[in-house]
Amino acid sequence: MMVVPALALAAMLAVGDPLAEAQQAFAQGNYEGAEQLALQAAQPPRLGAALYLVGLARFRAGRPADALEAFDAAGRAEDAPERAQWSFNRGACLYALARFDEAEQAFLEATADEALAQVAWVNAGFAALDAGAPERAAQWAARAKAGASERELALVEDLLSGIAGAQGRSESEGDEAYRQGLVSFDAGRFEEARAQFLRAAKLEPSSGRAWLMAGASAYRMDDRAAAREDVTSALALPLEPRDQEIARDYLDRLSFGLRANGRGPAASVATGGGFDSNVLQIGVAQRDVLTGTETGSAFAEVGLGLVARFRLSDSVFAELSYGGSQRAYALASVRDYSLQLHRADAAVELDVTRRFRLGVSSGGDLFFTGTSAFRGLQASAGASAWFVLDESDVTSTRLDVSIARKVGLVSEFSYLTGGRLDATLSQSVRLRSLGMTAWYRYREDRIGTLVQQASSGDTSGTSQEYVIPFAWTGHAAGASARWELGERWEASLSAGVEWRNYLSESSLRNQAADGSVEEWGRRRRKDVRFVLGPAVSARLTEHLQLTVRYDLLVNESNVDTRLADPANACTAPEYSCHRYDYTNGNYHKHLPMLELGATW
Repeated sequence: MMVVPALALAAMLAVGDPLAEAQQAFAQGNYEGAEQLALQAAQPPRLGAALYLVGLARFRAGRPADALEAFDAAGRAEDAPERAQWSFNRGACLYALARFDEAEQAFLEATADEALAQVAWVNAGFAALDAGAPERAAQWAARAKAGASERELALVEDLLSGIAGAQGRSESEGDEAYRQGLVSFDAGRFEEARAQFLRAAKLEPSSGRAWLMAGASAYRMDDRAAAREDVTSALALPLEPRDQEIARDYLDRLSFGLRANGRGPAASVATGGGFDSNVLQIGVAQRDVLTGTETGSAFAEVGLGLVARFRLSDSVFAELSYGGSQRAYALASVRDYSLQLHRADAAVELDVTRRFRLGVSSGGDLFFTGTSAFRGLQASAGASAWFVLDESDVTSTRLDVSIARKVGLVSEFSYLTGGRLDATLSQSVRLRSLGMTAWYRYREDRIGTLVQQASSGDTSGTSQEYVIPFAWTGHAAGASARWELGERWEASLSAGVEWRNYLSESSLRNQAADGSVEEWGRRRRKDVRFVLGPAVSARLTEHLQLTVRYDLLVNESNVDTRLADPANACTAPEYSCHRYDYTNGNYHKHLPMLELGATW
């Protein structure tokens, strides 16, 4: 028995407007009408395309001889169909006419198309078998099996069963159970299929392929634990190289961490825009320290991501990644705050045991600022390590520790030079359509101090400058959640709070005309920051996704020029009052954004 894939028969339908009515009739199953309409349209420059559709309609109507005549005529036209698919459908006609040797050759020509190759090898095998050449049929079956998908494997097994019968060998009980399992699997009856595959494995204990297909069935049933057990059992038994690779791919999907990301290259691009209600508060380089207002601006943003993933062994996995983005503000007065980021990273993760993973990574960031005054801002390089305990298929506990060295790229930003230490403990819960993570982080950001000139308004020779420490330590806690809302929709929500304690005091340094220096408004800054980030994404196509997100930052601080002071606070010798603070540390930042992203 030969199976002809619908894809191969329908792939040539999109041939242009002159055949639109014929195409529609064919799609509706009106093959007689499709034939007549296509014959009416069979004129240059679409002669070959029209005759090809005539052949498809005749074949579907059960007239293989007439279909073959139309295919041959289409092949002689100037706009002849693509050779491999044309040969495949000629082979189907020849097979139906019992011209098995010719059919075999036609199917062999069709293997030039990778999309048809496996089914074409199988059909060539059936043609050879019916032509009385089971040895040649076995050769084509082996070629088909080497790269077959799960569905194509069912065809291969059917062919092998026929070859065994032709060679006088009867199927064993285990072979029969395995074949029945493939039939059930192909029909989507995965619980029934798994029962048959497990029966085959019991009857033939050395059958690695039976355990593999039992695992594949359990995976379709969303029974991850059973799928992992079955696939692991398969890898402990003899398997052909292709089946070994399929088994490892299943284990990748059933795992976590780097392994779960798969192998090979991937890329993403994104573009979008939004509005930043408080551009001057960017959290990296606060240059305009005396601002008393919140300046908002629209912005545009583009991003690029590249990643390559590797399986170095059955337990070691690696990833190389690069990400870049550019945000540009529309308002001329804040364009200097536009930010460009480049990030590169290399990571390796080891599956120590089934439940325990270790990983290390190293990489760096490069920041640039401004547009017309584009220049370097900060560079950093660092390393991190993580330890993960996967208590079950539902929960994981993870500890991340990282260190980094940061350098201000020009003298203007030299105060951004220093080191950072992070330690984060997190707990994740994974349900079918919901994933949640709660975390705690300790951070030390030991960068430098900015000394910035202040305008005193004094004409007596007094000068003033702000002493602004940027080094701090902090504790933070938060949680995030992600929901899959059907096949196309996804929602996420993240929230966190951070307590920052700055490591030295800020002040207003006042130098009198006689050279004496006083420091006014000395204060050790303390901040509490709250962040909230909801987002909703819609998958438009296989590769395109539209995302709406909103980020909120609320910062509360004991440093703020707008805060009220007690009576007599601004008196010598301390002058300990908020009027001498260097910025407004209590602020809100709202950032709504719309983004269109593409992934490959």
